[in-house]
Parts: sequence; C-alpha cells; structure tokens
Amino acid sequence: MMYTYKLATLNINGISSPTRLQMLEDFSYNHVIDSALLQDVTHPTIQMINRYTARINQVAEGGGTAILVKEALDNLNTKRLPSGRGIAARGSLTLGNVLQYGPRIFLTE
Repeated sequence: MMYTYKLATLNINGISSPTRLQMLEDFSYNHVIDSALLQDVTHPTIQMINRYTARINQVAEGGGTAILVKEALDNLNTKRLPSGRGIAARGSLTLGNVLQYGPRIFLTE
C-alpha cells in the first residue's frame, strides 16, 4: 500500500520566542504536515512543538538543521553531519535535510 505524506521545508531563522514557535506549531497542525525539514535551528526550544518529535543537529557556533515528525511516525533512525549542516532519518519515512550558505550552483543543459 502506498502512503502520501505532507512535507514542509522551512528556514526558521533561529526562532526561539514562544509566539514564533506557536506560529510554527499552528502552521504544522493547520496544514496537516507530517514532517517538516527545518534550517537555521539555533535553539533547542524547537523540541517544544506539541504533537511532533524534533530530531535536531545543532552545533555551538551557529544554525543547524532539524526534522520535525508527527509523533505517530517517529520510528526514525537519525544520522547527523558533525558540522550541524545536515541530518537524515530513515524509518517509515526516509528524509534528508541539508543547510547550505553561499552561492548555489544550478546545472543547465
């Protein structure tokens, strides 16, 4: 049987205020998001989002990455890059999240 999951990818710019965290929680709940890939995670407060489990990869010197997954889907084995710039998870879902700063290279034919 094939399942459909709703994913979101967001640069949260290091949010830590309760109001902004509530906005993220409301967005995830109202849009029925199963998993959110987050960039620029600078505070562990992201773990306080209700109904979701946060897998965080953050280093002391800057923004990191995180994967928010609905609690019902949280059977993930997580791998993290030591730099904090990438995180991957595999379980009922397979997800990857990489944070990139600087120029982006696009390939064209």
